[in-house]
Amino acid sequence: MIGAILSWITGGGLKSITQSLTHAYEMKLRATTDKQKLEADMVIQQLLARQAVLLAEQGRWYTAWIRPMLALPVVILVWKLLVYDTVLKLGVTPDPGAVVTGIVWTVIGAYFLTRPFERK
Repeated sequence: MIGAILSWITGGGLKSITQSLTHAYEMKLRATTDKQKLEADMVIQQLLARQAVLLAEQGRWYTAWIRPMLALPVVILVWKLLVYDTVLKLGVTPDPGAVVTGIVWTVIGAYFLTRPFERK
C-alpha cells in the first residue's frame, strides 16, 4: 500500500490519467448518441487538463518536489501507527491532535477518493 501511494505521488498519477484518457477515448468511439459523445468529450477535456497540470508541475524541480514532500510525513506516520505500533507492538505514538489528523485524512482522501474518478 505504501509503495502504491509513493508510486502515485512520484509519477504514477500521470500514468493513471493516461490510462483514463485511453478509456475515455474508447468510450467516445463506442458512443451511439450525441449525449454519450458529449459526456466522453467532457471527460477527455477534464483529463487533458489534469495531465497538463501534472506535466507542468513535474517539469521544474521546484514544483516537482512538493507532492512527495507533503505526502512523505503522512506515509511515515501511517506506517509507524499501523506497522510499528499496532502490528509489531513496539511503540506507542501519542495522539498528534485534530489538525494533524485532519491533514493525514486529507492526504489519504486525496489519493483514495479521487482514484475512482480518474478511472472513470
